[in-house]
Amino acid sequence: MDVKVNAGNLVSAIADSEIQPAVDEIVDEFRKQVFSLVQSFVADQPTAEQTHGLENRLHQQLLEAGRRLIEWLFSQLEPAIEEMPDTVSFRDQSHRRLPDKTLRSDIVTRFGKISLERARYRRGRAGKVIFPMEILLGIENGFTPAAADRVGKQFAACGSSQGRTLEMITDQMGTKIGTEKLRKVVGTIADGMEPHREKAQVEELMKLIGKARDKKQTPVLSVSRDGVALGLAPWSFFEMASVACVSVLAAGKKLGTVYLGCVPETNQATLSNQLTNLLKATIRGCGDRVPEIVYVSDAGKIETAYWKNTLRAFFVDGRRIRIARVVDYYHAAERLTVIADALKFGGDSAKRAKWIEHARWLLLQPGGHGRMLRSIAKMRQLYRYTASATEEAEKAERYLRRYHRFMDYASMKSRGCPIGSGVVESACKQIVSERMKLSGMRWSKEGGQRTMTLRCILLSGIWDTVYKKWLTGKPTVRDLIKTEDA
Repeated sequence: MDVKVNAGNLVSAIADSEIQPAVDEIVDEFRKQVFSLVQSFVADQPTAEQTHGLENRLHQQLLEAGRRLIEWLFSQLEPAIEEMPDTVSFRDQSHRRLPDKTLRSDIVTRFGKISLERARYRRGRAGKVIFPMEILLGIENGFTPAAADRVGKQFAACGSSQGRTLEMITDQMGTKIGTEKLRKVVGTIADGMEPHREKAQVEELMKLIGKARDKKQTPVLSVSRDGVALGLAPWSFFEMASVACVSVLAAGKKLGTVYLGCVPETNQATLSNQLTNLLKATIRGCGDRVPEIVYVSDAGKIETAYWKNTLRAFFVDGRRIRIARVVDYYHAAERLTVIADALKFGGDSAKRAKWIEHARWLLLQPGGHGRMLRSIAKMRQLYRYTASATEEAEKAERYLRRYHRFMDYASMKSRGCPIGSGVVESACKQIVSERMKLSGMRWSKEGGQRTMTLRCILLSGIWDTVYKKWLTGKPTVRDLIKTEDA
């Protein structure tokens, strides 16, 4: 399709002869302030109070010098209004230049707020107004990319909250903003990063698999999922959010993990789709060298349905991929505790503890599952169940019998495979409990999902990679100055 470039430029060239005096002025003023601070500090014997004041005032001067430099530089980038293109194209829509520039004085940078005078372009006669310079600089919701990056990481951090994030902005960036502005920038970051998450997670898993092979070790891919209660607004009731993780193990040790998380949803369909897509993309990346894959979970309704409907017969590009299932050993061991509590040991706690220990040991031995069941039958014959606990004990027995084929723990351990779902239980704690279940917190589904997205990206160790990919995809000058011929 033919395109034309309108006469004019969106960005001015800045000569060294312009840069040098501006930088010199800022640096000279900073030098004077620093000299005064140091002179005052050394004029007397140092004290803790003076040291505290020196560092804080020096930090303020560093922020101010950076703020002035950024403000000057950004203000020099755009030409005079009459030298700019008549029209620009943004999101396939033509926008016409308005006759004057306007001043924005609330742009947040790593150094504080700056003011920026910039040209405006409008779509049609009464359409949306855009500011090309803000688009080119990556400024969204009044935040520069570096400032938004820092805010996003803080918001996603363990134990954080809106209030703590706002405190960080005040302390480290020397400025204050409101909660509404914070919510907007967090939403923009999450929505911008999510499309790049899966690819970065696959790259991270491939790197971990490669690390194991470089050490001549056999990698194992461990897949887990679980649910965790999350308080929802505005009625303050709790529903089950969903969490999943994929880990790479070698020689029985975890090398790394990537995480997924979704707010409460019927049948957890979104999480299932994300986990399936992540697995398929990783398997494709492995080519003919697909590592052993193990699905470790409790035997809950949704966890079991995902196994039956998706993983039991898993195909990638027409090739069937074998995935072994393991029912979490610790959940199985809990059933043995239920059975022990139901047996009439006559108050002999030592005998009860000895039997539990022996039964759990049997469960970990080759062929030990059958021996464990025979031990349960023998103990029930000798001691019988109490009437009040019979139903729960028999339910535990059925659990151990029903899932026996997924309890070959000795074989799994001998191959360096996991037998417990501790990783995903830890993920529930890290993703939800430590960030989203602090005192008084309740979440909308939209806000909760964005928070879980950012938290998963951060915990997966791919934040910087994903953020860079998002920035790389933003519009450039060449994108904006192209418009279609009529």
